[in-house]
Amino acid sequence: MALEIGDEGATSGMAKAIYDKLNELLKTPVPPEDLANAQKVWKQLAFGIATGVVTHLLSNLEVAGLGVAGQVTLPIAGPNASGNVSLGQTATTTGLIR
Repeated sequence: MALEIGDEGATSGMAKAIYDKLNELLKTPVPPEDLANAQKVWKQLAFGIATGVVTHLLSNLEVAGLGVAGQVTLPIAGPNASGNVSLGQTATTTGLIR
């Protein structure tokens, strides 16, 4: 799953998840006549938080300790050879998370 910020209206992505929780936690004490304005601000706040979190994660996440294994068939100047192969990651990698 890709990291998705969402939109300024907090109708999708991480912004929606953050807004939904803010709204759940904060709407009860807000007077009904002020709720729509408060929710508008919470949507902006949620979008701002989601933007900061996703941008930071995409810039700083590292992949380490990745390993893959499985069956492989390799042509070798003549008949094929087959067997198992394991590949281990030897360095920290960035830029693979989207």
